[in-house]
Formats: sequence, C-alpha cells, structure tokens
Amino acid sequence: SLPTFDGLSALEITKDKSPKTPFIFVSGKIGNEYAVEMLKKGAKDYVFKNNLIKLVPAIRRALTERDELEEIIISKNQLQKALDEKEMLIKEIHHRVKNNLLIISSLLELQSYYITDKADLDFFRESQTRADSMAIIHERLYQSTDLKKIDFGDYLFSLANDLLDVYAISPERIKLEIDAVDIMLDINTAIPLGLITNELITNSLKYAFPDNKKGTITLKIYKTDDIFTFTVKDNGIGLPKDLDYKNSDTLGLELVNNLTEQIDGKLEFNTENG
Repeated sequence: SLPTFDGLSALEITKDKSPKTPFIFVSGKIGNEYAVEMLKKGAKDYVFKNNLIKLVPAIRRALTERDELEEIIISKNQLQKALDEKEMLIKEIHHRVKNNLLIISSLLELQSYYITDKADLDFFRESQTRADSMAIIHERLYQSTDLKKIDFGDYLFSLANDLLDVYAISPERIKLEIDAVDIMLDINTAIPLGLITNELITNSLKYAFPDNKKGTITLKIYKTDDIFTFTVKDNGIGLPKDLDYKNSDTLGLELVNNLTEQIDGKLEFNTENG
C-alpha cells in the first residue's frame, strides 16, 4: 500500500521489462480474491508475510516451471524448424516432379513434329496431355500453403483451358462451364481424378463436336456428406450406341475405368443429350 505504487504496477513493469522472470507476491494484507486475480494477470505465486517458510519452495517451484517452459519453447522451435525444412523439401520435390513431367511433355511435343500419321500424332498428343495434367497438380501443391490438398476447382479451370490450347480450339467455339467451389482434394485422389478428367475432356474435344460445331463442356463436382459426385458433360453428338465403356479396347476409357477403381469410385455413363 505505497502511496503511488503497488504490487500490480510492479508486476506489469516486470512483465514488460523481463517477461521470463517469475513474479511472486509477498504481502501481509493480500487477500485470496486479490491473490487469484494477480495469478490470472501473470504472477507465479503469492506468500503471506506470516508464513515466509513457504517462500523458498515457491521460488524453487517458479524457477523450475520457468526452466521447463523454456525447454518446451526450445523443443517447439526446433520442431517447427524441422517441419519448415520438411515443408521446403516436399515443395522442392513437387517442383522437380512438375519440371520432369513438363520435360517429358516437351519431348513428346518435339517428337510429334516429325509425325505425319494422324493416329500416331493423336497418341503423342494424348500422352503429352496426361503428363501435363499431373504436372499441373504438382505445380498447385508446391505453390500452396497446404501441401496435402489442392483446390480442385482451380485445377479443373487450368486443365480444361490447357486442353483447349493443345487442340487449338477457340473458347468461342467450345465453351467451358466449371462448378467446383471450395473442393479440396488430397494428392492421392487429385492425380487419378485429374487423369480421368483429362481423358473425358479430350474425348469431348476430339469427337463430340465434328465439323467445327459449337458446344459446351460442363464440369461439376460437389460433396454430400463424405461422397463426392463429379460430372463431365458435353452437348455434342454423344457416344456410339454400341460402345461398352466398361470393356472398351481404347486406352483412354481403359484408364478411366482403372483409375475410377483406384479411387474407390463408381463410373456411370449417360448418353442422352450429349
């Protein structure tokens, strides 16, 4: 009860000037309610003047707690440093995988310049887009703050527009409609689903709109409880009536079927209106 100074003022100064120093109240007048309030404000303990035998144990306890906290903080900082290093390493891996996939894509594109047969050219082009579809995912991962998941809507937008460029199709002729808001997928699902998307969009671009017809390709993915529903739709001429998509001898549809099984999915084809 000094005229212009009290224990709380001392506590606030200590917290500001030397926050690691434990602060213990020693008083003859301090009450239990006031003592509890001071503990809430940062004091480590309080000792009554008529019971000073408790002062030394209180000091030892406060110093022990301070040292243990310091060790925890050091361990936490070391762990955070290790996590940061691991994150940088994972980002570097994704970056290198992306670069290697793009090198493969570029080599396929260079090789395609020497191909005159249309079927062979399509084969190289499809292999190129498959490499590109995986490269985009790894690019998204190393650019993201979340190294486990990517924004699949953002990915679909990039992939679909890249395919339009690969097949030299004007966005005015084939429009893209993408509905995929806040859909985050892990890499183990995103890569197979990206390859599936690549095959289905490629099929639409190649076969759905012959003779330079105009049309629309719609991509929609949404989640209900723990189930994702993903639709790739076009308003083109549709699939051949005799097509057995589950037993197709084309590599594209075989990939779609196998990758759907890989991600525990169920595949359905609807040939009405495209």
